[in-house]
Amino acid sequence: MHDLSKSKGRELTRAEFLATAAGALVTPASGVLRAQNRSAKLATPTRNQLAFHDLELGTFIHYSIDVYAKRGTPHGGTPASAFDPTALNVEQWVLGAKAMGASYVVLTARHEEGFCLWPTKTTDYSVQSTRYKNGRGDIVREFVDACRKHGLKAGLYSAPWIDSHWEASHLGSTGREDTGRIDKLDDPALYAKALEKEETQLRELMTGYGPLAFFWDDHFGRSDSLGDIPQGGKFREFYATLARLAHSLQPDCMYFGPDVEHVGNEDGRACYPLWNAVTTIDGTNYTIGKTYKWGHDNPGGPHGKFYRPHLAPTTAGLSTGGWMWTGPRHAQPLERRMQVYYETIGRGSGVLVNLPPDRRGLVPEDLIAAAKEMGDEIRRRLGTPIVQSDAKDAVQVLRFGGPQRFDHVITMEDLTDGQKVSNYRLEAQADGRWRTIVEGQTIGHKRIDRFTPVTASALRFTCTASVATPVVMRRIAVFDSTRK
Repeated sequence: MHDLSKSKGRELTRAEFLATAAGALVTPASGVLRAQNRSAKLATPTRNQLAFHDLELGTFIHYSIDVYAKRGTPHGGTPASAFDPTALNVEQWVLGAKAMGASYVVLTARHEEGFCLWPTKTTDYSVQSTRYKNGRGDIVREFVDACRKHGLKAGLYSAPWIDSHWEASHLGSTGREDTGRIDKLDDPALYAKALEKEETQLRELMTGYGPLAFFWDDHFGRSDSLGDIPQGGKFREFYATLARLAHSLQPDCMYFGPDVEHVGNEDGRACYPLWNAVTTIDGTNYTIGKTYKWGHDNPGGPHGKFYRPHLAPTTAGLSTGGWMWTGPRHAQPLERRMQVYYETIGRGSGVLVNLPPDRRGLVPEDLIAAAKEMGDEIRRRLGTPIVQSDAKDAVQVLRFGGPQRFDHVITMEDLTDGQKVSNYRLEAQADGRWRTIVEGQTIGHKRIDRFTPVTASALRFTCTASVATPVVMRRIAVFDSTRK
């Protein structure tokens, strides 16, 4: 391989200097790219998956009857009448998400207790059996309307495998041990009843509220991700059937599992390196990837058969406590919140940050403030580049027009033909010499490198290895996080 660190980028011509007097210049540089397999056929994203990558940051609104449950009440046993928000305001949730910089918001339309935030025809365990708006409320409707009013995309959550209220009456379930059994619907008659109920609820949610950006069907792949041996069975069939129905109802909606991959944990952390291609355990697109084990890293693989953007959920990344409001919780220190950003979006994944409403039906004011502070800090550090490039070259030089201090570089691949970069190098030029400041691996949708501040007159990016060619870049941007 040609040692690019010993060569200089070309000098500015007078025309280039005049054209960039108020900014910076990007110039391609020559180099040798090592491809592991130039003819490799890679998994490629759909246009909807590419668009989902660009959403990057979302918020997860966990709100249901759980918030009003009394300690010691059996799971699913809290009566619907206990649901009694005094100041519910879905616009407050959405505006809090927007202040954080979120592009979309996901609401728990039905969580594991089985309580429905919309007036479903499948059960009376819903808002229609509460004092909220005298039983005529529809929180899902209010939520999607608020998202669209304020320019954010709407997503919904359901938990097909766990419906504790329904299971108590149909299966005699008495607690979490029963609801968590993988084999609980092996009886064909019970399976048919559960599937009919879930299909009806899915139809209601995906036909009654307009286009959705995302649908999180919780516990997808659970039977195959908890242990070393995939269990499959009726559980796998159950989720595959629901996913196919969702695809038929809203083909453009990203459905969690077949369209979007879980990072493997709820810590707000993606592993690195990270590949968006996966090979599934049965060769179809309706099961989990082979590298997905619950509670472990889920790296995917460069030559996986199916393309799936990764997504990382987190409850403790923004504030202490679990998914649902159970009492006072506190905002995490700003650097912990920013760590979530760097370890998800900065590694090529998306992230869903939990914003839980309290018993009033409002996200607590201190958590709204923490969300806004996080959004402001992201914008401050990474909102205005010193220089950026939209050149496609696998090797390129970004010139600053003079010495500049910087401590962050964002790189992005054009993923239209699949994810390709497996190794890259960032070098800074000072006093006419190039010095390596970063040796990285995958880039994918976005890689954020942060490092000890450097003062230099140019940055050189070199893709040093890829799984296929040509490598096509989308964006390279340089930042000084100390700039006001």
